[in-house]
Amino acid sequence: DKYEEAIACFNKAIGINPQYAEAWSNKGAALDASGKHGEAITSYDKAIEINSKLADAWYNKGNALGKLGKHEDAITCYDKAIKINPQDADAWNNKGNALGKLGKHEDAITCYDKAIKINPQLAVAWSNKGVALGELGKHEETITCYDKAIEIDPKFAEARYNKGVVLLKTVDVEGASKAFAKAHEIDPNNYKYWVGWITALYEEGELDRSLYICKKS
Repeated sequence: DKYEEAIACFNKAIGINPQYAEAWSNKGAALDASGKHGEAITSYDKAIEINSKLADAWYNKGNALGKLGKHEDAITCYDKAIKINPQDADAWNNKGNALGKLGKHEDAITCYDKAIKINPQLAVAWSNKGVALGELGKHEETITCYDKAIEIDPKFAEARYNKGVVLLKTVDVEGASKAFAKAHEIDPNNYKYWVGWITALYEEGELDRSLYICKKS
């Protein structure tokens, strides 16, 4: 397992220099990637104890806390990372995600706008802003954001899928069908893209085609 190998390497580095904050932080990232979020947080805490100005450790700790559903605590970590590096677009984006999980969609949009101002090519921030706007019922603005995300990254299947969901809500069934079909083409192994596509085809009156795709898949 590549993550176990990485953890072993970082443990060696820490054994040589227990005050090596970056090694603790990187060990945390490897633990987090292997699904050991609690252990990852312990490593991030050790890195932060050694160097409280290590923005990556705060940011990654926020990500791990978010995976455990601790969104308020995650926001605290993102704020720490942002205070150290106000130009960290990813931290602003992920703070927005945490706020969205708490239902604070307008605050989330403010964060996404910050991320986009720093990095206008951050497709995921445009897509996430679209999600937040959708939660507020602002469908036209939502679609504009998804279109921008897709323009930046044409293979961004999730943005295409989310655009399809909004188009279905606005009764643009043909547009929704095209969006779902493209998402499915990009990532044919994602079940929800396929379900979205055949649902849109059914709504469009393309029952035979819907059944054909269903049987073929």
